[in-house]
Amino acid sequence: MQIDISLFSILDILTASTALMLGLLFFTIKSQNRKANIFLGLFLWSISIQLINGIVFDYYEEEDLEFTFLFFDPILFILLFLFFYLNTTINKIINKWYYLLLIPGIIHNISINVEALDEVFEDYDDLILVFYFFEILLLVYVFRILRNHKKKISNFYSELEFKSLSWLKSILIAILLFHFILIVEGITGVEEAENEVWEGIFQFSSVILLLFIVYWIGYNGFSQPEIFKQYLFQREDIDVELQLKEQDSSKELQEKFSEITSIIEQEKLYTNPKLNLRTLSVELDIKERELSKLINHGSDSNFYHFINKFRVEEFKRLLQSPKAKQLSILGLSQEAGFTSKSTFYSTFKSFESMTPKQYELSLKKSE
Repeated sequence: MQIDISLFSILDILTASTALMLGLLFFTIKSQNRKANIFLGLFLWSISIQLINGIVFDYYEEEDLEFTFLFFDPILFILLFLFFYLNTTINKIINKWYYLLLIPGIIHNISINVEALDEVFEDYDDLILVFYFFEILLLVYVFRILRNHKKKISNFYSELEFKSLSWLKSILIAILLFHFILIVEGITGVEEAENEVWEGIFQFSSVILLLFIVYWIGYNGFSQPEIFKQYLFQREDIDVELQLKEQDSSKELQEKFSEITSIIEQEKLYTNPKLNLRTLSVELDIKERELSKLINHGSDSNFYHFINKFRVEEFKRLLQSPKAKQLSILGLSQEAGFTSKSTFYSTFKSFESMTPKQYELSLKKSE
C-alpha cells in the first residue's frame, strides 16, 4: 500500500496540525478574553477536523474503500464558532435564536452518518448548496455587526486599535471566498467532469485560503483583549437625550460645545492616551450621552475624530518646538496623546492629506 503525498496534502497536513495546536493554546492560555477564546479554539479545531476528513477521504477514495467520517463534518459549524467569538468578545448578548443556527450543521451530520436517511436526502448536494447560501447570509449579518460595532466605539474611544476587530474582516472575506469556491465547484460540477486544471485551481485556492485563515488568527487572536466588560454608556445615562431640553437651540448647543472645547484645549485633556468618553465626561462633569450629543452636533463628527484632531494639532505644534530636536516623530506623537503608530499615521493623513514626514519636510522647505 503506497500513500501518494502531494503538495496539497502537505499543505493540508501543515494547516491542520497548526490549527490543532493553536486551538489547544486558545483553550488553555490565560487571557482577559478567555471565554471568547474557547469559540476561537473550536473554530480552529473545526478547520483541522475538516482537513483531516479530507485527507482521509482522499486516501479511501484512492484505495477504493468505503469512507465514513471519523468524527463529524464541521463545515457548517466553522462560521458559527467565529460568530459566537465575535459576539462574546464585544460583550453582546447571545440571543436564544442564535442557537437555531446550529440546526443546518446537525441535519448535515445526521444525513451523512445515518444510512436510513439516504432516501430522505436524495438531493444531498443541492441541500449543501442551500446551506452554503445560508452561511453567506450569516456572513453578511456578521459584517453588519462589525460595522455597527466600529461606529459605536468611534463615539466612545479615541484609540481604536484592537477594539474595532478589523482583523476579523480579513477572516470573513476569506471564508466568503471559500464558500464561493465551494458553490461554484458544486454548480459547475468540476469534480464530476474530471477537469484537472479547474480542479487544481479550486483546490489550490481552498488550501491557500485555509492556510491564511489559520495563521492570521494565530497572529492576531492572542493579542485581542476583551473589549467591553460593561456597557459603553452607563445605565443612568440611557435616557439623557430625552431629558435634554427641547428649547435648547442650535446656538445654545454650540455655546456648550465651545465651552467644553475650551476646557479640553486649556487643560490638554486630549494628551491622556487612555482618554475615552467616560473619563472625559468625569473631567468635564457632564453626562456621557449629553457629551456625546454635543460632540456630534458641534464638531459634526464622532468622539474618535474630535479628540484626534486635537492631537494632530498638538503634534504639529510640538514639531515646531524645541522638543522636536529631542524626540522622533513617533515620540512627538506620543506626547500629543497617540499610543499607536498606525492610528497616528492614518489619522494625520486623513486630516492633513500627507504623512507626518512629508509635513515635517514641508516645514523645513518653508523656513
